[in-house]
Amino acid sequence: MLRGYYTAANGIINEQRILNVITNNLANAKTAGYKADEAIPTTFAEELLLINGRHSNTGTIRYRTIDYTYTNTEQGSFENTGSRLDMLLVGNIYFNIEERRTGETLLTRNGQFTINSEGYLTLGTTGYVLDENGERMQLGTADFQVDRFGELTTDDGRVFQLGLSYVAPESDVEKVDDNLMRPYEDAPIGNLPEDLIYRVEQGWFERSNVDLAEETIAAMDAQHVFTACSSALKIVNSMNQLAVNELASIS
Repeated sequence: MLRGYYTAANGIINEQRILNVITNNLANAKTAGYKADEAIPTTFAEELLLINGRHSNTGTIRYRTIDYTYTNTEQGSFENTGSRLDMLLVGNIYFNIEERRTGETLLTRNGQFTINSEGYLTLGTTGYVLDENGERMQLGTADFQVDRFGELTTDDGRVFQLGLSYVAPESDVEKVDDNLMRPYEDAPIGNLPEDLIYRVEQGWFERSNVDLAEETIAAMDAQHVFTACSSALKIVNSMNQLAVNELASIS
């Protein structure tokens, strides 16, 4: 009976974790540059003695657990705004952002930028957009042009180079918040390979890569399993209670 408790409770916990990930994806479906997360299940085994007539053999029960989440870094679709402050990255590259609170340089695909009161190019209140040397860019104006390589030229002739970092498509990234990431394994910032093919487009931004239909179906599946595990837990509890009552009556 205790194994029944454990199995049902394990299922409830796992499906709740999956639902949390899906819910966060759905909440960020309209967040520019957002990358969807996926809960990755793993299994661990419990050895069990199975009795078959006169013979006995060892069997295995496998339990599933949610060990970590994987971030899908595939490119989202594009949207044209015509705004000079919106920028789109095509290729496996990321903008470099100095996080406002910690000062850490992090990566993002969100190119919906603003000019703050001091004239710096910023990602809203999140942090500062950095140049190729890791410095903040004080433009003082929203009147500028950006070429395909990320060279930014203001209308009064000043030139800046956007700080960009490469992350291999097969690599995983660590989410710092919903739209800021850091590469695993201490990959260097600003490490663009010489033969890398990419481009920067001004007046566009990248939408999230959340597939609403897929996430909705996954949420329904997880909810069904969660409900089934909850029902199983109630049944196991009722059986245990009956067993306790029966033992009490015998004693």
